[in-house]
This record gives sequence, structure tokens and C-alpha cells, in this order.
Amino acid sequence: MSFDKDSVWFITGASSGLGKSITRAAYESGYQIAATARSVRSLSYLPDEPRVLKLSLDVTSAEQIESSLAATVAHFGRLDVVINNAGYGLRGDTEAVIDADALNQMETNFWGPVRITRGALRIFREVNAAGQGGTIVQISSVGGWVGFPGNAYYHASKFALEGFTESVAKEMDPAWNIKFLLAVPGGVRTNFAATSVKAIPRHKAYDTPSSPLTQILNYISEPSAQETWSDPDVCARLLVNTVVNQKQRPMPTRLLFGAETIPLLESDMEKTLAEIREWKAETESCSPRGGAQLNFGKKE
Repeated sequence: MSFDKDSVWFITGASSGLGKSITRAAYESGYQIAATARSVRSLSYLPDEPRVLKLSLDVTSAEQIESSLAATVAHFGRLDVVINNAGYGLRGDTEAVIDADALNQMETNFWGPVRITRGALRIFREVNAAGQGGTIVQISSVGGWVGFPGNAYYHASKFALEGFTESVAKEMDPAWNIKFLLAVPGGVRTNFAATSVKAIPRHKAYDTPSSPLTQILNYISEPSAQETWSDPDVCARLLVNTVVNQKQRPMPTRLLFGAETIPLLESDMEKTLAEIREWKAETESCSPRGGAQLNFGKKE
């Protein structure tokens, strides 16, 4: 997959934070941009010119998703990269979160990207030139692999997005040339924690000085905590370069942002492997053939 200056990038949640940094990085690299946000006014940092299309998009609206993708194709005639970035955090004791808030979290962080992905796949396959394909980047999180207290529904949305992406990526016919990337930020110095998180009032049973969520809240409230977090502009340039240079260096399944993501994921993997090995005999006893191996999807 090669990228020329006519390549079109469709980016959700482009108004602030990492999405804004990615949009700027793609624009400054010379590509055509379809930038979306709930309010077009929030995209005023982008110039008004033919290679920039500003669209109002609420990713919880299937109709707006369809119309914004159609507008992008109508304006540019193609679509090359989709960045599913729009999302927010829902923080609170799980028992305190009402169903409406939990459902909206899934609509925004999971179903929005799912609907955009399905729409983009058709464009990559049926509108773009044969074999041109396209790339879909899902902005996940270290919270799409590791769970932390007080963020159960946020983690559910990101775990779901990762599972969906891994599965649909394996459905692609190689001839279509459609690629997927999961971007996995840790702490990033944006306004996400301050303005993109809906905080639920504490449940009285959990609102204690020693509770795990209280400890996390104390940590993120410290100004010094963000000093080690990643620079969003650096993350954005890494993401754009990874997508653009995928022909020379194939993209990973997950692209991690931030040094702290490595020990967090490694620790979780090592703990899981240790448990698998400890319970191996019991696990194999459930199978009639004991140590039978599953080779689905592997070439002999």
C-alpha cells in the first residue's frame, strides 16, 4: 500500500486531544483530510481549503456516520485511512453507574467505530480502485488489555473494540489490501482525563480512603503524575509514519504509545501465562485427547 498526496484520511474526534494531534500530523504531511467532530467550529484550527473537509459527526448516530462517509467520498472521490478516535471515559464505582450511562459508553466507544469500520470496508472494496484497499486505525487504550478499578464500562468498550478488530481483520481477503491497526496509548498529556471523562458520584460502599478507585483518583489528581505521560504530538507522528510506511515495515497488531504500556502489558501477559501453566493439567483433563492442539487458521 502506497500513499500519495491525494490520500484521504477520515478522522473522528478531531477537535481536541490525540485526535487533534493526529489530524494536524496528517495534514502537515500533505494528505487530504476529512476531519469530524460534534461541532465544526471546534475544527477552526484547520484552514479552509479544498484538501480539508470539516464535518459534523456524532458517532452514536448511524445516519450521521453514513452521511459523513458519503460526503467524504463525494468530495475527494476516495478514502484511504480511517482513524476511529472519538471516545470518552466513564469513571465510577460499577454499582453506581446507571444503565443509560453504560449504554452510551458502548455506543460511543464501540458501536461508533464498528459502524464506521463497516462503512469504510465497503468503500475500500467497492469505491476505491481495485487493490487500492485502505487502513483502519482503532484508537484503543492500554485499558483495552488491562483493567483498572472504577473504569469497568470503559474497559468493556475497549476490550470489545479490540476483539472486534482482531476478528474482522482476519476476515479480509488479501486481494482487498485492507489493513488494521490498534493504537494503544497509555497516559497521554491531553485534556482527556479532565474534560473527556464522565465521573459518576461515588457509591457510599466504595467511597473510602483505602479503596482502589480512591487511590487512582489521588494519583491522577497529582500534577506530577502527568510529567511522565506521552506527548500527543509525538504519538501522532509515530502513528502517521507507521501507517504511511507500512509497505516498508508492516504494521504491528498493536502500536503502543508510552513507556509505561510495556511493563503493564508484559506483567499482565506473564501473570496469565503463569496461571495457564499452573492449571495446565486440569485444563487438559477437560479434553478427551488431553493435550490436543487447535490449529485453526494455521497452514500445515
